[in-house]
Amino acid sequence: MEVKFKIRETPFSEKRKAMNLSHLRCLVASWELPLTCCVSGEMKGAMDWDNVFNLNSHNGGPERCACSCGMVNRRLPKLVSSSTTEFNEYPWVVALMYKGHFYCGGTLISDRYVLTAAHCIWGVHPTNLQIMVGEHMRSFPIETKSKKYQAVYSITHPGFNRTTYNNDIGLVKLGQKVPFKWYARPACLPKPQSDYVGELGIVTGWGRESEKGEPMDYLQEILVPIFSNSVCRSLLYKPYEITDNMMCAGYRKGGTDSCHGDSGGGLMWEGRDGKMDVAGVVSWGQGCARRGYPGVYTRVTNYLDWIEEHTRDSCYCGQREGR
Repeated sequence: MEVKFKIRETPFSEKRKAMNLSHLRCLVASWELPLTCCVSGEMKGAMDWDNVFNLNSHNGGPERCACSCGMVNRRLPKLVSSSTTEFNEYPWVVALMYKGHFYCGGTLISDRYVLTAAHCIWGVHPTNLQIMVGEHMRSFPIETKSKKYQAVYSITHPGFNRTTYNNDIGLVKLGQKVPFKWYARPACLPKPQSDYVGELGIVTGWGRESEKGEPMDYLQEILVPIFSNSVCRSLLYKPYEITDNMMCAGYRKGGTDSCHGDSGGGLMWEGRDGKMDVAGVVSWGQGCARRGYPGVYTRVTNYLDWIEEHTRDSCYCGQREGR
């Protein structure tokens, strides 16, 4: 991945800026083809991740289990100009595999479901779709705790438009429950009122290093500021291209963005408590980190009811109390 610059004075410094992960409007690649709820409140004592499936029903919605969402695994201070994540730093990041080949990203939101972009799973039969959980280095998965799960079905939002990329959101159900461990656990879903404007977001992925580059072997990360839609529409996109179901993040001057192959991955926001929300889903953009064209993401807060409706048969981890 082409590194522009990255400065980290703390594990989450507002001065962090990162490399080039950029993306194209048509994001499903031919190269290589190439959540979250348990009983709220603080958990006391050591967490037994091997026994999280003691479930309690939750008003007919998705069940809750004894675990916490959005917990980051940061072991060492970040190095200047580093764009590679630590091993399993973000334990909800998954890789979508088509017939054994990586092509998109996703976010684990419960023990059975992955959140991704609709354009990543449109027309893909579940028998051809596998999900790698706990992945870090794609060429040598045994170095970490990665495990492959077979998809049993996928669903795209009924309003998904393949031309405009409006409602670009989808879900994949795994054939087995994911036993939550330190290296495999879900991100938090956002609170309905969250808009994240002016906040810094983190995007991870194995996408291309540049418009004509190759996909990355190690999981990469970038830090991008999140714009209001009014600001995004005032840049080089046509105003009607940015719908209320989308959000923009990046730099006006370009140089730092998510890329071809990062599609479906999460735009994450880290709260003061260190937990991370999946605020957006990598959707589309114009070119590769071009000036005036920040990355465009699906706004997850607009789909919380839809997500809950289709994930009722799964176990979610606990959300934070307020922002």
